Amino acid sequence: MTGSLPIADRAGIRALVRQLKAKEYARGAIAVAARPEWSGDPTLTVDGQSVRVRTAPSVLAIRDALLDRHEVDWVVILTDRPATEIPVGVQDHLTGRHTLSHLDPWPALREAFNATGQEYSLLGNKNDAARSALRSLPDNVPPAPGGVLTGDHLFGALTRGFGLEADSVSPHRVALWSISSTHFRFESWRETADPILIEQFYDWLSGRLGDAGRAMISVWRTRGPADLVPLGLVAALTDDTHAGATFDAGARDTTIAVRTLLTRALGVELTDREIRSWGTASTLAAQENGTALVLRRATDLVSEFLATPLVARSDVLPDALPQRLSRFAAALDTAVDGGSLSDAEDHWEAVRAHSAALADGPDAPQDVRVARSALRLHRWTRGEFESPAGLAAWLQAYRTELSWVDAAVDEAFVGAEDPALQSANRRILETVRARRGAYDREFAGELAASATHAPSGDAFLPIENLLDRVVVPLTQPAPSTFDHDRQNRSPVLLLVADGMGSAAANEIVTDLTRRSPQWQQFTRDDLPTSAVAVLPTVTRFSRCSLLTGALTAGDQTKEKPGFSSWLERNGLPAKQTPLFHKAQLDALAGGSLAPDVRESINDTVGTPVVACVLNTIDDALDKSDPIGTVWTVSQVRHLEALLSAAATVGRTVVLVSDHGHVVERSEAPSVQRGTRTSARHRPVDEPAEAYEVLVRGPRVLADGNEEILAVDEQVRYTGKKAGYHGGGSLAEVTIPVTILVKGAPPDHLDLTPGGIEAPQFWNPTTIVSVPPLSITVRMLPPKVTVSPPPKPTRKQEPQGDGLFDLPGISPASAPAPIHDDAVVALEASDLFRSQMRRFAPRMKPESVGTVIREAISLGGVLPLARVDELLGSTSGRVGRTAPTLLQVFNVDGVEAVSVNGTELVVAADVLFEQFGVRR
Repeated sequence: MTGSLPIADRAGIRALVRQLKAKEYARGAIAVAARPEWSGDPTLTVDGQSVRVRTAPSVLAIRDALLDRHEVDWVVILTDRPATEIPVGVQDHLTGRHTLSHLDPWPALREAFNATGQEYSLLGNKNDAARSALRSLPDNVPPAPGGVLTGDHLFGALTRGFGLEADSVSPHRVALWSISSTHFRFESWRETADPILIEQFYDWLSGRLGDAGRAMISVWRTRGPADLVPLGLVAALTDDTHAGATFDAGARDTTIAVRTLLTRALGVELTDREIRSWGTASTLAAQENGTALVLRRATDLVSEFLATPLVARSDVLPDALPQRLSRFAAALDTAVDGGSLSDAEDHWEAVRAHSAALADGPDAPQDVRVARSALRLHRWTRGEFESPAGLAAWLQAYRTELSWVDAAVDEAFVGAEDPALQSANRRILETVRARRGAYDREFAGELAASATHAPSGDAFLPIENLLDRVVVPLTQPAPSTFDHDRQNRSPVLLLVADGMGSAAANEIVTDLTRRSPQWQQFTRDDLPTSAVAVLPTVTRFSRCSLLTGALTAGDQTKEKPGFSSWLERNGLPAKQTPLFHKAQLDALAGGSLAPDVRESINDTVGTPVVACVLNTIDDALDKSDPIGTVWTVSQVRHLEALLSAAATVGRTVVLVSDHGHVVERSEAPSVQRGTRTSARHRPVDEPAEAYEVLVRGPRVLADGNEEILAVDEQVRYTGKKAGYHGGGSLAEVTIPVTILVKGAPPDHLDLTPGGIEAPQFWNPTTIVSVPPLSITVRMLPPKVTVSPPPKPTRKQEPQGDGLFDLPGISPASAPAPIHDDAVVALEASDLFRSQMRRFAPRMKPESVGTVIREAISLGGVLPLARVDELLGSTSGRVGRTAPTLLQVFNVDGVEAVSVNGTELVVAADVLFEQFGVRR
């Protein structure tokens, strides 16, 4: 009899006790027809009463158990003895009907949900399925709506026990869940759950997953949830919408073979729509949280299902990235030969789309970094750059364009592993460096003519005037602010990053504003973005002149009193130490900043201006290899802590350097001419060569106010190091000046958001394919002539980046916008603009706004295919643009936008609140 009896559980016993209590029995004994097995605590508490559970495989054991009824409120006896074997005298002691009770799971199941009724044919009215559901329920399940327990509500509660939230069950959520550790809860449950319950759970879940349901449940049934994403990545390879200009469209036979194997493995033949939905959900999940284990499993399945020829179609499989890079390199090589750039742009978008490429950040793999810089440089060669007129124009041109070229050259110079990329990269570097060298020589003539004397008026900003021209205006007090007849000055933190060129400054500021969008660059018409170093461009001249506010030479022993004197002269005396050098910044006391540094920064009234000298970049020129380094905030020692301290007390930050630098490329032997003490400048003991420039004047602090400076970047006069300064190239002479504020700046300073942004060739929205420029360089006199591109004989073909903002794509008219004012305010918000610059530089903000408007007008849901259409994606990969939108809108983990299978879901209230927009 035992085999056919149910196993008692806590929920069933609790239900029996409550049924008798409802009949006004206060206490008693209950004999239950169940297996005489109990693994839980023998004493329970039900509604404040004690309940003891006893097992009784014999009548004698029943009699013994009845003795416990005097010790507790209720005794529950689990026995497999039939009622006919239990003597009447024993039955008389049983509460209620004086006979065996049965474990009816349905009242207990309804009770668990506070329900008085249930859906017709719930769980097929199978008692074992109901008991299994009871055992599987997590604690504190939500009450059934309207007091009626439905299958939807029951299975929703079960999913919470598996780590899924029923309200958000979607292909995307289920895919993410399947690659997390919580999916093992399901595996444990499936081992013990009733088969009918399991099957009905599958049916319920399949209905919630839409187009992906049949595919995902088939995998779940046959292979388990752990294979949902890995096998989905294989299935995605058979989606022929991936085929096109970027992928091999001739792999139809392989696609058919792979699908045939999938059908055999899963037992169902999936439609294109089902494959696409499953593949999209798997790809998005792998992009968000794909572990090495998941990707290794997917790679194994690619081999198992003979899908290797299709791997390049994947945005996540590791083997896809090298193939995409190789195809990009071949297309770029063709473009270098004068072919169309559009193919290279399309293939680059395929590289960027791969999750392992990390193509927009400093952590990209080496070949990806080389590829992006080679492409950027080739775009630049196809553009137009006219030699500026005047020193100030040269400085501005270097800051806004040529310094970005130098950064790309450094990154590309590292070299690639892929042979085709090596070839294209080498040829591009040769062209670019010849052109850049010519510009440096042309600039050197302007340098000798204009930068050796103080300017008349504000023609340009000499480094010795930076304190007066930049810092003083930023310390102006707010109107009508007085403290004992002394005006409270707006506080400033001056950060002098020794040796930081404009390229490094661009990288640091980009990193800062990307990681922390609250930090912004600010500008004002009277505040320059570049200054001119003292000549020669070495620390003892330029930094000392900067910190003393006058042309002079010396080290920190002269800088400290000189800076204090300048503060006194300008009504900015300091109560605390106002200037800190490397040794003082390094004297940490268990924190990120030395106490006296923090004390000075915090004293905004007594010490309105604090200056700190950071030596990381200058030190790297001696001790490391800066070629290919992408400078970030965290790489510059103390910078992050200083920025945080300044933000805490509301100091405006001025980030500058004293000079820039060039790097050692190990291409040619150094130029040795007699005894030299500096790598990039020498006395006027021999005439200047074509690669040098003679400078004379009061801003030349060498002996006799004259010196010869190296101009070409590969020239050095001393032993080999990682990098050099002291010469007359744009990279060494131009000093970047950046004003940074976290949050809103003081109103009275009249600062407006803005500063140095990446130029068009860096992250273009539209690339026009034109033949490469021809360059003629005359070495003496220094001159570069750039002939304009010939007029095309046919209509120029607009070339986009292969993903966004392609001309000629006219999105279908959207439904009438609703909440239009709120979306307009969203588009205008600083946070939105910052997020767009950080994550979606190729997307047009107005196009993103159109997506939000249309989604809201359709109840917050928009098909991914429509999102791609509105954003101009032509890649054919449905959902290609969704991950970018998630990054833009889901700030600090707040989910305002999500993906539900093949749909984008916009939570408008959350979205507008997150971006500070009132509706």
